[in-house]
Amino acid sequence: MIRNRVIHPSTVTSHFLVNTEVCHIPKVDPFDLSINTLIKDKNFIKCSNVTSLTFQDGQGLRLNMDVINTTYNGNFSYCEYHGINRGNNTDDNKYQYTPNGTIFKKDIVVTEQFVRVKCYDKSHSVIYSNYHAFILPQPIRLQKLNNRFSKHKEENKPRETLNVLMIGVDSVSRLNHIRNMPKTRDYLLRHLDAIELQGYNKVADNTFVNIIPMTTGRFVEELPWNEQKSGEPFDKYNFIWKNFSSSGYSTLYVEDDPGLGIFNYLKSGFHVPPADYYYRPLALAVEGDNSVWTSGHQCVGDRFETDMILNYTKDFLKLYHKLPYFGFNFLSRLTHDSISNTASADTPYSNMFRDIHNQGLLDNTVLIFFSDHGMRFGEIRQTYIGKLEERLPMMLLVFPKWFYKKYPKITQNLKINQNRFTTPFDIYETIKDILYFTGDVKGDVDVKQRGISLFEEIPVSRTCDHAGILPHWCTCMSQQELSTNDQFYNMSVNYLINYINQHFLLKNVTGKCWPLKLGRTKSVHIIKNNDKLLKFKQSLNDVINRTVSYDEKRVNSTYIFQVAVSLTPGSGEFEAAVRYDETTRNFTMAGDISRINKYGHDSDCVNGNFLRKLCFCR
Repeated sequence: MIRNRVIHPSTVTSHFLVNTEVCHIPKVDPFDLSINTLIKDKNFIKCSNVTSLTFQDGQGLRLNMDVINTTYNGNFSYCEYHGINRGNNTDDNKYQYTPNGTIFKKDIVVTEQFVRVKCYDKSHSVIYSNYHAFILPQPIRLQKLNNRFSKHKEENKPRETLNVLMIGVDSVSRLNHIRNMPKTRDYLLRHLDAIELQGYNKVADNTFVNIIPMTTGRFVEELPWNEQKSGEPFDKYNFIWKNFSSSGYSTLYVEDDPGLGIFNYLKSGFHVPPADYYYRPLALAVEGDNSVWTSGHQCVGDRFETDMILNYTKDFLKLYHKLPYFGFNFLSRLTHDSISNTASADTPYSNMFRDIHNQGLLDNTVLIFFSDHGMRFGEIRQTYIGKLEERLPMMLLVFPKWFYKKYPKITQNLKINQNRFTTPFDIYETIKDILYFTGDVKGDVDVKQRGISLFEEIPVSRTCDHAGILPHWCTCMSQQELSTNDQFYNMSVNYLINYINQHFLLKNVTGKCWPLKLGRTKSVHIIKNNDKLLKFKQSLNDVINRTVSYDEKRVNSTYIFQVAVSLTPGSGEFEAAVRYDETTRNFTMAGDISRINKYGHDSDCVNGNFLRKLCFCR
């Protein structure tokens, strides 16, 4: 145990994810009592225990002979698969089956990327249906990409040619990631040395208007895409994967629920497939076949849909890990409408990351594991913490370990930026820097630059206005020192002292420690939300007009007070954040209590790091 560590007050950031002069984003407890009843349940989805008759093995489709022999008792006749493709049409909501099927009675190598399988008994009745997705080589396309890649290296001379894999999960805040995906989080942070952007703030309302800035560096209205012209496709816009494709990178684009597609919900999608491997035709085909869905439309037979799509992505990595690629995977069905369903995502994603790491598939790849926003609906959205976390989605980036060692200045900036105010525009600039990688750090970044690469240090003077974020979405709080005659000055100090005495010293170590009393108040600062964060403006469709006038109706506010005090006996110096809710007129703690001076042997009568920093032994 580090007993006498001195923490300088200016370095105490335990109460805030971002703690700069112009931006304070509070670090709230993911399991705060105010939301405890709304987050206690975890929903673990189980698929059907009826084993599939067919399964994939590389580019092969195999029959499960144990199922055939035990379930069908000699009544099995044959199976047939039909390919599924988009055909020559430009409608992103259509697909077609190949007219001629392929009959098989034993394992077979498929020649179609997506297939529907039906198996029959001896009376020619269908006894089984399923769908499979394969990553098949594209030799003609690959030759063209190789030529582009050679030209890219010759003209742009990138110092490194790193792949990019973007893995997105809809509606998962950083707090809900902590609550419901502990295995995934632990593996990313401990084993893969992930960089977590704790001050990552969304820039607009829903998925569409946050993914556009991340992949184009622009707001939707700057493309300019007109939401009133719902028939307009997205082919002409310069998404970041187009830059990679034109530079010789193979591309992957995967979403699950076709009705919730980023570019398809109330929109027309793409008239030309946006990537070399585009999952949508299979997603449409499976969606329309109710006979194969189980477990509340989360499983296809005995296979969890999330696993199916992550395995498809993994197969892409296996085929292309020694070649340049860009992959975009975004899944919505599981987590879009349910905060508790996120728990079911933990095992698939942790297994995915463990597998691709152990197989060396991340050795030359930047992994970006992200969400678009937190939960936008339901009871939790009505709470203060729910409003806050809806604006703070998870964002983690993993670079190869050799990269961290080879580029120490970039690594230093990445670590600093974990607790700076960041946005989807910064992700776009970072991905661009990966494509045209120089290895250099420019320094002296213009704070008014809307998007800033994470390879640079994000300025401490950055505000929401600099980043182009409307006040409604801004989680940065302003700070102001209170005067000694302000009513909250003494109220917040008294609450903190009572909390320490009642909840810790008296409750846990009665008789061992002296009750603490105020020696002097060093400072009290109010950290206040702008009122607009606590209001919600529904957009017409997906886009909020950036000149919209918000309803200025009075709403109840939550304030955070940062309190610094010296307590007696012992002259211990403490700093803590306490929260005041106007609705209930109650104080609660808003973070940990920090001891910011030495305590030596004052607390030898108790055990535990937290009690030792509070106790002055009798």
